[in-house]
Amino acid sequence: MATKEAEMFYKQAMSFLDQGKVEKSIEFFNSAIEIDKDYVSAWNDKGVALMELGNYPEALKCFEEVIRLEPGDNMAWYNRGYVLLILEEYQEAVNTFDLFLGRYSKKKDDFYKYALFLRAQGLYHLKQYDEALKLIKEALKIDKKFKEARDLLELVGKEKAQ
Repeated sequence: MATKEAEMFYKQAMSFLDQGKVEKSIEFFNSAIEIDKDYVSAWNDKGVALMELGNYPEALKCFEEVIRLEPGDNMAWYNRGYVLLILEEYQEAVNTFDLFLGRYSKKKDDFYKYALFLRAQGLYHLKQYDEALKLIKEALKIDKKFKEARDLLELVGKEKAQ
């Protein structure tokens, strides 16, 4: 449980983040974390703010800190996988999404659907087309109109045809 002072900084950080003042929010997340090094929400939301700024290596460190503190935090695993994909760490991203998908219980929601798609995207980059295809089809069963999955399906089809 975060101290009252750390919580105050965290709430202010979230307010700045909601207003689009991302850099200012990070200052306040840092203040909350200085007071309480184990403040999981502050670490996670600081990672989200850093992603908004395109500072993916630092965002990754935040999500990994959340996982260290709270290994059961599914969203930290999801965010970690997403950042790894952006950083073109495809195998590690695939492994992370595999872990997320294996433990995430809401099999029909958007996070699950996107995790399938993002894992498939990693596999596509690793040239593991058959495995990517299975995941894309699974995502399309959840949402037939999932444009990004349809686009990836087309790319995989082109690669397999070559």
